[in-house]
Amino acid sequence: MYRKSSFAKLDDKELVEGLTATPVNKKLHEYFFYVKCQKFLNYISTTLYNRCDSRHLMGELYEFLSRDNWSILRNWENKNGASLYSYIARCSINHFTNKEIAEKKRLGIEFRADAAELIEQLGDFTQEEEHEMPPVWEAFGMLNERDRKILRLLVIEEKSMIEAAPEIWPHIKSKADIESITPKQIQSTIAMVKHRALLALLQKLKEINRN
Repeated sequence: MYRKSSFAKLDDKELVEGLTATPVNKKLHEYFFYVKCQKFLNYISTTLYNRCDSRHLMGELYEFLSRDNWSILRNWENKNGASLYSYIARCSINHFTNKEIAEKKRLGIEFRADAAELIEQLGDFTQEEEHEMPPVWEAFGMLNERDRKILRLLVIEEKSMIEAAPEIWPHIKSKADIESITPKQIQSTIAMVKHRALLALLQKLKEINRN
């Protein structure tokens, strides 16, 4: 859709100058956002939002990078020897990650209390014939395969994130090879999908309670 060949030969300094110039070069902007940034946007979309299509992030990425007269691009200046792509990818990943963290905080104490209670119920209950299945297990059975796997490994079996990572990683849809990233990155990613799985469990439980 966008002609990569037209701008692929531009070096990083020329890209910054072109993107921040007036009037706006729409073709260059399309190339930059839809071609140049696509790889790390796909990573953000699959890792943080569990979505393969990254187009839902394009508008926010543009707003983030263009704010204050493109100050993020203007401040690049080959910092620490990083390429423009590496610098923009890092800034963007930090932006969307911090936004996700803020969203978690917005959920407030009520969710944390509910999550703690659900974790305790999932971890303590054993499905024996003489027990009546509690609502939390009914909700657990309504989850998709990925969320059930995540909660079973991390909550019910109480495995550490690093220990459970090889089994969970195929369900995250991340293009990053688990062998090529740090333990801290693995833990951060798995903590996020665990949080989303707990949110899904809480939502299913609320649906059951409404019926």
